Amino acid sequence: MKKIILVSVLHLVLSNSFAQPNPKQHIQDSVIGWWQKLSIPKPKPPTKTQPLTIEQQKHLVNIIEWMQRSYTPIGGIGTYKLKFYNSKDPDYNPFAYGVEFRVWNVSFAPPWLEANGNFIPVSEEYTRYDINANGIPGSYPISFINTTTQYVFIWPPNSYGVNGNLARETSLTDNPNTRKFITRVNEYNTVFLAPENKLPFIPVSKGQLLQFAEAAVDKEIQRKKIAIEGKWPGNIKAQNEAFEYERRKLEKTRIAIQNLKEKYKNSLNEHAIIHDMQPTLATFDGYMDPFEIKPIEQTNKVYFPIYMIDSSVLEKCKGNQPQWIAVSFPYTTKEDGNQEYEMYRSLMEHFNYEYVQDYFFNPDKINGVSYKPVNPELLIATLEGFSRKSYRQNPGSINTLSGSTYFFDDFTKNAVGSNPAGWYFSTSGKHALVTVVKDKPGKWVQLGYNNPLSSPLMKTPLPQNFTLDYDIATSSFSSSSGGSITLYLSTFPLNKDGTENKSGNGTAITVTITAGNEADYINNNYRGESKIEIHAKPRVNVENNSEGIYFTSQVLDFTNNKTNSHVTFQLKNGKLKLFLNEKLIALSDNFKMAYGKACTSCDLPSNSMFNTISWKNTTNNYDYVNVYVSNIKITKD
Repeated sequence: MKKIILVSVLHLVLSNSFAQPNPKQHIQDSVIGWWQKLSIPKPKPPTKTQPLTIEQQKHLVNIIEWMQRSYTPIGGIGTYKLKFYNSKDPDYNPFAYGVEFRVWNVSFAPPWLEANGNFIPVSEEYTRYDINANGIPGSYPISFINTTTQYVFIWPPNSYGVNGNLARETSLTDNPNTRKFITRVNEYNTVFLAPENKLPFIPVSKGQLLQFAEAAVDKEIQRKKIAIEGKWPGNIKAQNEAFEYERRKLEKTRIAIQNLKEKYKNSLNEHAIIHDMQPTLATFDGYMDPFEIKPIEQTNKVYFPIYMIDSSVLEKCKGNQPQWIAVSFPYTTKEDGNQEYEMYRSLMEHFNYEYVQDYFFNPDKINGVSYKPVNPELLIATLEGFSRKSYRQNPGSINTLSGSTYFFDDFTKNAVGSNPAGWYFSTSGKHALVTVVKDKPGKWVQLGYNNPLSSPLMKTPLPQNFTLDYDIATSSFSSSSGGSITLYLSTFPLNKDGTENKSGNGTAITVTITAGNEADYINNNYRGESKIEIHAKPRVNVENNSEGIYFTSQVLDFTNNKTNSHVTFQLKNGKLKLFLNEKLIALSDNFKMAYGKACTSCDLPSNSMFNTISWKNTTNNYDYVNVYVSNIKITKD
């Protein structure tokens, strides 16, 4: 399997694969791979600025190679960077090192292409994941009690920060590739690999924590003394007065700590769990009980266990042999887009954790055995699937055209639950999918919220005079408004990256139709309506410095009881008409400017030809109400 795709060649292939180029779709559904500008670094002797030993660097080189065999970036370009984390005051973290991986956005815009057409990462737009030796992702050092020989830290519990997302909470423990190892789901999804599946983390008891805090009082008194002497050198009186003030405050904290020891004298050996995620010495000043966890905090797992690493393990962390390995990555779903989801899926399904564990901690088990990804057949099939997307090679459900029909799709050739073939939508966010609608014939596309649906197979610009027909439907609803669908058309030219270039002249039209609740017919709260807006450059229709023409009308044929309608949008000789169920509801001659004046020019500019056409779901209560579109037809007039 090739680990790196030549993106300049990919660019050429994609540019010739579509009837209508759509660079965003090219990127989202393409195997882009690892940045060719990078090469896996060869281990070098350590220096003052790069303290990793040859052996430690070899570990990281292996990690990069294992990752490249397990994952090829989709929709973005992959990079890697060797990292090390020095143990230093005030945190005294264990010495850790690893590889920082990133998957960057890419673009066909000129600033993000090399002279030969290869992609370069788009600045500041990336998703990061890490593989570290001796790191503890999602943990926090308790700096005020740490020393060179003692590392104490907060480690949020499993499910912290999950916010009721059961799928995320159980993602690692339910997955057969990760569940056999130590896992933690808090701010990160983390798989820990360690000897005999045991981490060298020691639970800190309440008694130990209070003892550490009391010792920190003495340390803070000395720190204050030194700071005061530096602030008022030679002024002994000022020093004594300032120091006495600070000492008395800190002695009150010492008394508060002693009171906590008395309060919890029967449970000082229990694991210390506190309510403060980033405790300081002030946490123990008596203002609040640090061990008091409210019932709602228990329920929501908003509490923080405390652990420590002893001096012997801290010393071993500096050596060539890692004490543990941590693989941490963000949780994503298909709605986060192909780029992020394929990274997550590869780490869940293809990265060989068992091999890595044996390599570091049971080397005899893999002696002479090379690394292989888990389920390589699926890995290959997935990559081939992205390189053979149906919308590139197959018009999918686009019907054979005849006569004056310019475009037609009723989605009949698509399987229910599939992506609509021949159509583009962002893989980030809620997706469009093919479905059936109860009591309505044929197949429909359920639109993802605020995620425009367009067809790269629809030739543009559209004819100068045309009629556009399409059916819309809403799911049932009891709120004041139901499904809302917005049609967008634009004559603005397109940039090379597929975005509209609005620096020059052009016209943009939005047509929004929203279903209303018939129960509001009699209370002046009916929300069913059609809204049209037209904005153009150069500015012609301007009232009080507001540009544009508008039209709004009540719609009584698209409701909670009449849940589907037929829409006809007609443009002829610059004049716009809108029909709903064959009834004329809007004529551009009747449009008004922003504050109610008749339009200066109600007609579209002569020779207007549209380069962009899309539909999107603009439903207010989109979590509960779906909206659908089908039978899209464009006829040349």
